[in-house]
Amino acid sequence: ALDQAGCILSRPAPVKIDQSLIEKGILEEYRAPLLPLDKDSLKKSGFNDILSGPLKPSVLRQPLIHATDSLARARLMFGNGREGGESAARIVTSIYNQICTFYGQAFLYPIVEALQEMLKTNPPGNAPQLPFDEEQPAHDLGVDPAFWVALERIHSAAKAFDREMWAESRKDSNRVWDILSSAGEGSGISNSMAVARECRIEFFTELENRGEDAILRALDTLSAHMQWILVTGSEAALASGTGRIFNSLTGQSGGPYAMSSGSSLEAANSPAVKSLTYCLRVQFVHIQAALTPQSLSAFWTALSMRLYDILITRLLQNWYVSTGGAVVLARDVEALRSVSMLAGTKHGHWDVLRELLTLYMTPPDALKIMLVGPEGDPNSGKGLFGSAGREQSLVFMSRRVDYRYKTNQGQKKSVWVQQLLNELHVRDPTDSYVNIGMFTSSRK
Repeated sequence: ALDQAGCILSRPAPVKIDQSLIEKGILEEYRAPLLPLDKDSLKKSGFNDILSGPLKPSVLRQPLIHATDSLARARLMFGNGREGGESAARIVTSIYNQICTFYGQAFLYPIVEALQEMLKTNPPGNAPQLPFDEEQPAHDLGVDPAFWVALERIHSAAKAFDREMWAESRKDSNRVWDILSSAGEGSGISNSMAVARECRIEFFTELENRGEDAILRALDTLSAHMQWILVTGSEAALASGTGRIFNSLTGQSGGPYAMSSGSSLEAANSPAVKSLTYCLRVQFVHIQAALTPQSLSAFWTALSMRLYDILITRLLQNWYVSTGGAVVLARDVEALRSVSMLAGTKHGHWDVLRELLTLYMTPPDALKIMLVGPEGDPNSGKGLFGSAGREQSLVFMSRRVDYRYKTNQGQKKSVWVQQLLNELHVRDPTDSYVNIGMFTSSRK
């Protein structure tokens, strides 16, 4: 079946003969040669060829058909139940061990490893042309939809393997658990059951570990492409025109939200966010079909946190926000929050960010109330100092376009900034190094 599917097998490792057993006149237990699928040929063939080759449903079923046939032959040879005894238990355990080894090490494991290595975490070198045309297929963000289909088939194959080979608690099924549990008592039978259980646990543990590694690579790939669109794409669009004008006037790098008061606010979202959310929604459909609800929740929560971190890291280190830009930023945050909440549970970081965005829409003379509440007490636990934290509030506020201005001696704080800090009796955390890691989603 593998030959017909176009699979290339690796040369088996040479068998090492235990000379000590030969010297004692003991026959060494036979071990079938292991011919794993060749990973390099799998990677060269591509996702679709893997789906139509080794992961074709009929190919996945074939080893199980041969294995169940071997179990049936063993049952015929050694009899049913206690009649077979330890001999039947030992032979069935050996068969099960061999099929676990083949279906794992030679078959499924190389496929999962190849799928992982086929994902390239580095995005294209050129900036994306934004916005994407939504009449065309969505950009896959570096993760081909076939990757998720392949994972789903592997997951289904593993469940079928356990159902057809082990079949726990299925009496009269003539499967491994049934044969061993009905073979009677005795230390040999107990040992066979223990060995078989260990084979089963090892098979699924190894497959699960490889699957997790592949999914983590997919998360890394998606994260890199999210940054490519959200940061590289946004800044490429500002490499000329208004971006340069803003930089010359303020001495700041600007960014997509440092737009002047005369800029149009008609667009619901910035081109980068519009394109990114479109791609993520399409990607979500494929991920949802491949992962279990629990895995989907964990994966999408992690993606939500990474998306948040990409945005606020760039905002706090490189971008500035004007009053008009704050309107667009608020819309963008709502769009990103919406796509982040398609699955998962821990999305509170977006709610805190929504509160902090009010710092960019509020005139300077009303910021004190916004920060500490109507009493004006910075220790009252009210205002943004209470809900988002003092340092985080001040750092976010420092990204206002009017926070500093350009002079011949360099940038200086605006008068209103100095007055506000004096009235609150707080220091400006941006006067020294700011650890942006303190404001990431994991800190919420």
